[in-house]
Amino acid sequence: MSFTTDSVWFITGCSSGLGRSISSTVYKSGVLKLTLDVTSLNAIDSCFGTAVEIFGQINVVINNAGYGRRGDTEAASEEAARDQLETNFWGPVRITRSALRIFRETKPRGQGSTVVQISSVGGCGFPGNAFYHASKFALEGFTESVAKEMDPAWNIKFLLVVPGGVRTNFASTSMATLPRHPAYDTSNAPFTQLMKYVAGPASQDTWSDPDICARLLVNTVVSQEQRPLPTRLLMGAETIPWTKADMERTLQEIEDWRTETESCSPKGGAQIESFLST
Repeated sequence: MSFTTDSVWFITGCSSGLGRSISSTVYKSGVLKLTLDVTSLNAIDSCFGTAVEIFGQINVVINNAGYGRRGDTEAASEEAARDQLETNFWGPVRITRSALRIFRETKPRGQGSTVVQISSVGGCGFPGNAFYHASKFALEGFTESVAKEMDPAWNIKFLLVVPGGVRTNFASTSMATLPRHPAYDTSNAPFTQLMKYVAGPASQDTWSDPDICARLLVNTVVSQEQRPLPTRLLMGAETIPWTKADMERTLQEIEDWRTETESCSPKGGAQIESFLST
């Protein structure tokens, strides 16, 4: 897969934060860009149609548009929860599905294209962010699955970007905060402690620089011939111990409960090694 000065990048959520840094970095890198803030999901097909009409192709799609909603889970209305999933999950799903069709129909077979999904280290699960995390868990599961559906001859690649804390307005003006539920509104509640951490200047001072994150993302995509894309690209030093701790906890639980798990399969379980290696 090669990227040239006439490559076209379709980026959502560019008005602020990480999306603005990504679009600016793409522009400075000398590639042609088409940036769109997707506020109406019904307009997706029209936006793609316009992009193809003007540029003839799309090389990279970056699903960045989204927002956070934090609060005690019992305090969230079903409408608010559904809105979170509609924007953060179903929006990228619709865009991805449209992009795949366009990749196949407008690009020479094998030339290749890339879909980048902006997820979050929040995929590990923080208190007070249940529906935000649900949207990111769903997005990651969807992406892993659809990536494995691709015919290798199409050369369509997927990248999940997993940032930690980034110095943008995401955790402040872009974050919707629900009124606290009285049962959880205590000084020692886990969500209360998390909010203190997020609001602390000392914590925010250690968060990642959005411009550096954007350069890493763009360089990773454009250099994938030399270094294949990872499934997940972590961004920010704190994402490493947090992710490793979550994985190690899962691995330990697997071993602690191995006997019970294997006892469910008297005949030894399905032979899936060959499938997993594909």
